[in-house]
Amino acid sequence: MIPYAIGFDIGITSVGWTVVALDSEDKPYGIINMGSRVFDAAEQPKTGASLAAPRREARSARRRLRRHQHRLERIRRLLLTENVISQAELDTLFAGKLEDIYTLRVKALEAPVSHTEFARILLHIAQRRGFRSNRKSETVKEDGELLAAVSKNRALMVEKGYRTVGEMLLQDPLYAASKRNKGGQYIATVGRDMVAEEVRAIFRAQRQLGQPAHPRPAGGSHCAGSQGQRAEPFPHPPGVGHSCGHHLQRSVL
Repeated sequence: MIPYAIGFDIGITSVGWTVVALDSEDKPYGIINMGSRVFDAAEQPKTGASLAAPRREARSARRRLRRHQHRLERIRRLLLTENVISQAELDTLFAGKLEDIYTLRVKALEAPVSHTEFARILLHIAQRRGFRSNRKSETVKEDGELLAAVSKNRALMVEKGYRTVGEMLLQDPLYAASKRNKGGQYIATVGRDMVAEEVRAIFRAQRQLGQPAHPRPAGGSHCAGSQGQRAEPFPHPPGVGHSCGHHLQRSVL
């Protein structure tokens, strides 16, 4: 039997193939057979959109929700293992009449906050951690609109001297009616790095005010809870070492 090799040229609407004969050095020297198969593209005829797009979008939504839930669970676990709050306090963290969370975020920059208030701040920020562009995203137009909103809010913070995102959302008249994006408008979109800087500022302020914002863990094995975080490593705030309190900051984002 003549030694041979098979090659394919695979495209979105066709597959070409060829069978070539090989010599004693496995180099092709002649074509034995060749052909192609042509088929319809796997896309919507009118729009050109992929037929797999609905499934891919649903899968992405499930993945985002799962990561969101896992991130919050990691933070809750770290709040307990680092002795920030007790299980009983965590179970009733959102019970009763609560102070406005944006007011708390600003308060934490200049006054001590309780352990439960501190936990509420971290959990709130973890759910609104800012936009970071994903280069693999196919929503190029939407990414452009989000990035434009981030740049606008970044300039607003500099112009009006807001220390943090939370302070801007609380005090600027632009967000008096709503602090969330609505109706395809992205006015409240901020960069993840902007939110990260607020987390640093809050930890730094609470430590300077003598609050245990950077608690010492009861044991030496509590750091593992945050290692599944997909975000880039959280830079050290001033005065923070490689301890589990540092992992709590990282897990927020």
